[in-house]
Formats: sequence, C-alpha cells, structure tokens
Amino acid sequence: MLTILIVEDDPMVSSINKQYLMRIIKPENLTVYQTATANKALAITKKISPDLILLDVYLPKTSGTELLEQFIQHNLHPNVIMLSAAKDSTNINMALKYGVLDYLLKPFSFKRFKEAIEHFLKYNEVLQKNNTVSQGELDHIFITQDMNNLNDETGLPKGLSDFSLTKIKTAISQLAGEFSNQDVARQSKLSRITTKKYLDYLERTGKLSTKVHYLKVGRPIKIYKLNK
Repeated sequence: MLTILIVEDDPMVSSINKQYLMRIIKPENLTVYQTATANKALAITKKISPDLILLDVYLPKTSGTELLEQFIQHNLHPNVIMLSAAKDSTNINMALKYGVLDYLLKPFSFKRFKEAIEHFLKYNEVLQKNNTVSQGELDHIFITQDMNNLNDETGLPKGLSDFSLTKIKTAISQLAGEFSNQDVARQSKLSRITTKKYLDYLERTGKLSTKVHYLKVGRPIKIYKLNK
C-alpha cells in the first residue's frame, strides 16, 4: 500500500492530481491524503511518513520550498515531487538543493505526470527490495528518467532533459575552479554515465572547456572548467 500526500491549495488542481494518481496506481493499493497548507503537510508527514509528497511551491503563509527546509529541520526526509508554476531559478535551485525527485511545471500533461510517478515507483521498488543497490540499478533509474523527461520544446538533443541539465548546472556552480565528471556526479547525486552526457553537451555548446590530466597510474582524466 502506497501513501501519497498532495499539498496543493487549489481544490480543483488537487482533485485532478488525485484522479491522475488513481489512473496510474490501482485504488486498492493507494491511500491519498490532501492538504492546502504547509503547516498541515508537516503535521501529516510527522504522523504518517508518506511514501511520496506532491508539493506545490505557492502555498498560503509558508511556501513549498520553505516546507522542504522544515522537513530537514525536523529530521524528515520524504520523497518529494514538485508540481508548480514557479519557473524562477531561486525556487528551482532550492528544490534541487533539498533533493526533490522531479519538478513539473504547470500546466503539465498527464503523460509527464505519469512519467514522474512511474520513475518514483521504480526508484521505490529498487530501494525497498534490497539493502544495497548496484550501479546498474541506479543507472537504470536515472538514465531512464532522462530518456522519459524529453520535451520537444527544449531544443536539447535526444536523451537530455531540462530538469537534469539544471541539476548538472547547479552542481557545477557549487564546484570551485576545475572539476571532473566524478566531482559533478558526486555533487549532483547522479550517475557518472548520466553526468558525462551532459558535460559532453555543455562542452560541445561552448559552455565548458576541457583538458586532459595524465596520472602516473591508470587512464587519463578529462578535467572541465566553466567558460566565463
């Protein structure tokens, strides 16, 4: 049984999100809680520890991103997917900082919503099944997400998504000076296979410059630097 909390102050939107969930997950396997405020969402999360939270940014009094910070302060670490009209970099960077699973911009299609939920279900299944996870299982989660999150309007090459590109750029901005693919993977919490695709794209488009660092032992490492 999955427990999902919808935090949305528009009753119609909240109802639509619930209907979407019930089209993806069998109703007998799903319990949905709904609330319109961050304070109530925090109380519900403390009480029931939902498997997933669908969270809006624009909420009365306390915003969704402020709620993410409150979760950390209360030692709560729920899985969160943001569903919001907030397109500004401040809110998006804050959401990425607190490790949201996905960020959907309103209005979004049922297809995009379904992809986000199915990615969570896959992620949840892998982590629930084993105490330890292989690199192959992680790659299957993250790389499949990249392939699913395509948007023909982004202009990105096939296999790249705006969401993951933003996550990579945020990681790069947090790394001072030169960095390797491994540094970006560690900072962004994505697999090295995934980050390499985005670093190659940023290099091709002139955003990054590179050089090769030769080690005394082992293969040489490509070092990246952000172009001014």
